[in-house]
Amino acid sequence: MDDKTLKLINKTQAEDTLKQEFQLTFEQRVKRHLELRPHEIIPNSHFAAVSAECYSLYRDGHFYGAVSLAQSVSEALVKFLCTKNGWKPNKEFEANIKELVNRQKIAQELADIFTRVWKDRNDYHHLNPAIEQERQKLESLAKSKLTDLRIIEADLFAYSSKEGKIVPKYSKYWDINNGTVPVFLRID
Repeated sequence: MDDKTLKLINKTQAEDTLKQEFQLTFEQRVKRHLELRPHEIIPNSHFAAVSAECYSLYRDGHFYGAVSLAQSVSEALVKFLCTKNGWKPNKEFEANIKELVNRQKIAQELADIFTRVWKDRNDYHHLNPAIEQERQKLESLAKSKLTDLRIIEADLFAYSSKEGKIVPKYSKYWDINNGTVPVFLRID
C-alpha cells in the first residue's frame, strides 16, 4: 500500500471515529450548552476568549479542563481588577482578593464567589491525587465553578444599552475610546 492510500485510509478512519463520538455525545452536549451560558458581552481583553473556552470545554464534556481554566480566568480577573484600580497585583490570589475588599473595589459577596472558584486550585493545577475522579461529581464541580464565573463576569461587566449602544456599569473595566468599546460577544 502506498503512502497516499494509507493517508486516505487513516483520514477516513479518523473522520468515522470523530463522527461516532460526536453522535454519541450530541444530546449531552446540547443539554450542557442550554443549561450553562456565559455572560453575553465582556471587554475584548486577554482573558475574553479563554473565558469563552471554559464554557465550550464544559459543553463538550472536558470537565477537568473546564475547572482548571475557570480557576485561571478567575485569577486573571482578580489581577485585572487590581491593575485597573491602580495597583500592582500581589502574587497571592487570596491577598489580592482581600485587598480588593479592603479598598472597597468588590463586595465581600463577590470575593466569596471568587474564592469558591479558586477552591482546590492547586490540586487541579498540579493534578494532585485529591482531584475528583468520579465523572458525575466532576461535571457538577465544573458546572458550579462556571456558574460562579458567570456571576463574577455579570457583576464586573454589567451593562445596559442606550440608543443601541452599550453603557458599561463600571466603565474603567472597558477600553472605551472615542465613545466606542471593543467587546467580545458570546451570544448564540
